[in-house]
Amino acid sequence: MAISMRRNLPERRATSTTDRAFDRLLPEALRRLSYMHWTPIEVAIRATTLLCPSSGMRILDVGSGVGKLCMVGAMSSEGLWYGVEQHETLVHTACELAGALGVADRTRFLHGDDLYNPFEVPLFDVDHGQHLLDFRLKVAGVQDRLAALPERARVVTLQGFGGVMPRSYELLYHERIAAAGLDLALWVQGAAARTITEPS
Repeated sequence: MAISMRRNLPERRATSTTDRAFDRLLPEALRRLSYMHWTPIEVAIRATTLLCPSSGMRILDVGSGVGKLCMVGAMSSEGLWYGVEQHETLVHTACELAGALGVADRTRFLHGDDLYNPFEVPLFDVDHGQHLLDFRLKVAGVQDRLAALPERARVVTLQGFGGVMPRSYELLYHERIAAAGLDLALWVQGAAARTITEPS
């Protein structure tokens, strides 16, 4: 089992040609959110190598947005990619894009907030006071869920976790992706983490 979690991405002034091509597949209203919310393709490819080092793995992207990481993962690995997103409009967009890109058989997108990412900045207008009030409780809930994952569960964080990883996790890999201005890290659950060899 592997999980992807990410905080809000910092504003990036320049985007790659492939990211701009992906953005053109999105409805106009969602394109403007790309610079902050959708993982750059070069980062998604690198995250895929950490999340899915062998065929047949199941990967969960928490707060999957329009499904960009899952689709890049499905195109560049042999895993089965699940995205959970609390905004129903984004789930519908992800399903349509997966069909258009030919990866619907290796991706699944679910609407829900049981695995709500408390580090997300709201996409649309919300009561920011209420959002901040709930933050600490939601962080604790995420930490509890991470602690309950099985041995060898892989968690990749992008731009930090926003909370403290449970003590049962070991940081096995950290990379500063200078071109995108982002930090990518791989955490593995349990003592068995030490036996995992990471790709170079």
